[in-house]
Amino acid sequence: MAQALEHPERFCGMHFFNPVHRMPLVEVIRGPSTSDEAIVTVYRLSVALGKVPVVVGDGPGFLVNRILGPYLNEAGFLLADIGSVEEIDNVAKKFGMPMGPLRLIDEVGIDVSGHAGASLHAGLGERLTPAPLLLELGKTGRLGRKGELGFYRYSKGKETEVDPGIYPALGLAQRKSGAKASDREATHRTIRRRLVLVMINEAARILDDGIVSAAQDVDLAMIMGTGFPPFRGGLLRFADTLHSRAVVDGLNELSTTHGARFEPAPLLARLASEDRSFYDAFPGSLGRPVGV
Repeated sequence: MAQALEHPERFCGMHFFNPVHRMPLVEVIRGPSTSDEAIVTVYRLSVALGKVPVVVGDGPGFLVNRILGPYLNEAGFLLADIGSVEEIDNVAKKFGMPMGPLRLIDEVGIDVSGHAGASLHAGLGERLTPAPLLLELGKTGRLGRKGELGFYRYSKGKETEVDPGIYPALGLAQRKSGAKASDREATHRTIRRRLVLVMINEAARILDDGIVSAAQDVDLAMIMGTGFPPFRGGLLRFADTLHSRAVVDGLNELSTTHGARFEPAPLLARLASEDRSFYDAFPGSLGRPVGV
């Protein structure tokens, strides 16, 4: 878009989050030719609108959606393995997310999620290959909350229950309740690890790609744009509490079992080998506009 302008340095993007009246984040997107003056102008406009701006570079999914893409996609793989919408979403909520990933797909819209997933796959390659179950979901005609049927049923826009018909619609055998407490906890730990580590891994790639330059940019954007639990400090602050070596070990273990989508990002491997944290390697400056 900027290439068509006489003054591409005056062009930048604003990415609001849905629902706009409730979500505070705005991603201010810097293009290759965007001037600092244009960024500061739009940054100030965002603040005047009562929003929280984070400056990001141009790229597939920008910042937040690029992290959410693998997270939502992994929920599709998990559903195929576990067979319970409730368990996956409840584990995410217990971790502190405002809603589970499958419920979030309903909220965004199954059609919109499918389109976004295809775009991320085209832009980022095989690690974003859509989960087969999510592709099947897109063929069911369900739209999610706006169509009052998705993973959940809705009445007048409000969630009522998980739709029992989602399992036969996707060719799944629903997971039976009544497992031993130890088995349930092992399953819940697996869900948490797969959902959280895939986000941390993509965030590392984002930093390596220069989409943002500081760990604090990732954390502020994830808290303000997705409701990532603030009490955990943000995605990368939480990753630092685990330690980069433990994150890499977990990803290597998952990669052995589930394939290359869990292969540790090169940046994570470097942090682990150097015994460094995200906030040590990408400290940012609390005295500057975030992302500038």
